[in-house]
Amino acid sequence: MTHARIKMFLSLVLVLACSIAPAGIALAQSSSPFADPPQPFKLDRARQVFMRTWQFIHDHYADPSFNGLDWEAIRAEYEPKVRAAQTPSEFYNLMVEMVSRLNDGHSTFLPPQQAGALQSYRLGSGAASVTGLAASLRRMPDHSLLVLQVIPNSKAEAVLKPGDRIVAIEGIRLDREDRAHLLYGRAGIVRVTVQPPNGAPREVPIERETYSTSLIPPPVVAHRLPGDIGYLAIYDFLSFTTGMRAREALLRLLRDGRLNGLIVDMRANDGGIIGQMVDVLALLVDGGSAGSYVSRSGEVDTYAIPRGRTIRALDGVPVVVLAGSGTNSSGDIFVAVMQASGRARVVGMPTPGNVEMLQALRLPDGSVLWAAVKHYRDPNGRFLEGRGVQPDRLVNVEWWRYALEDDPQVKAATALIALGR
Repeated sequence: MTHARIKMFLSLVLVLACSIAPAGIALAQSSSPFADPPQPFKLDRARQVFMRTWQFIHDHYADPSFNGLDWEAIRAEYEPKVRAAQTPSEFYNLMVEMVSRLNDGHSTFLPPQQAGALQSYRLGSGAASVTGLAASLRRMPDHSLLVLQVIPNSKAEAVLKPGDRIVAIEGIRLDREDRAHLLYGRAGIVRVTVQPPNGAPREVPIERETYSTSLIPPPVVAHRLPGDIGYLAIYDFLSFTTGMRAREALLRLLRDGRLNGLIVDMRANDGGIIGQMVDVLALLVDGGSAGSYVSRSGEVDTYAIPRGRTIRALDGVPVVVLAGSGTNSSGDIFVAVMQASGRARVVGMPTPGNVEMLQALRLPDGSVLWAAVKHYRDPNGRFLEGRGVQPDRLVNVEWWRYALEDDPQVKAATALIALGR
């Protein structure tokens, strides 16, 4: 399983509802968007959790140099702090801080409530409840928060639409101060400044509300664009239903007739389960390599795209994949495989090459360590970490500032499809 940057795990708000907070933001707040744990944490278990976490990284971490970090010195630094911790919050903040010192954009430590909520989201069980803004957001390079989806029938639906950006919270611009945590954690009103793609910014009150994770819309959106070009956006591969949702979305598009081309938008994809990513590849590519993962001991795991699962009505239909700096982990791998297989051309900006494989260590208190244990190698044998995918057509724009119909990268993709027909 691969996942996106460290922000995706340390902020459960991101995973479950918004994809916004960098490492430590949500956990550092005095209030949590989730209910209190059903059982109090026993501090006498802290050293066991600490030692198992430290040892797993020591034994399995993908880089034997630990990214230049002295891992033995880290143990000497944090062990006395863990012994001295007086509250669960203090202990878990130490664990989050220690793992984040690896600074690899992947490895992270999730305390029990965050770990449980992530699992609920992935399974679609809806067991977790969130208090906060009822929308899925993604942080953009200018620090604004792009609205991807809004939970239907929520109070946020009356104020926000997909494509809007939150540029300020309580009067403070997000490019000056990170205030995303104010959107979550407790009931009440928060004032946000919303910037529509084709309109003036406006400050509006939005009520934080409590909702089940089961209400979060699937991370798959599809539209038919002018010229009978299909548009499919996939925001993550975290859910075990993403492959199924993508197939259903494409089949809905085809009910209105054959497509002249297909644009697959991965620009806001934060990664997720590699098996789900391969399932989506299989809708468009009939067999072949999906690359491999290599551990520090040289162990290799290969991934193959299944045969016989393609959507026949898309055979021969030109495909363009949109990619950029927000295309992470298994999203990045999807772009690499589509390009390497020759099934698609890539438009946009280079991807970050943020593709290490994570392995979960479930700990006795219910917390989970996600540690980078393997490096990805694309079907051409090229290691992708830190290199990413170079687009076939570079279009250097801040795409998130545009409505879909005005997006220069979408227009470039449409033009490329017209040339390829």
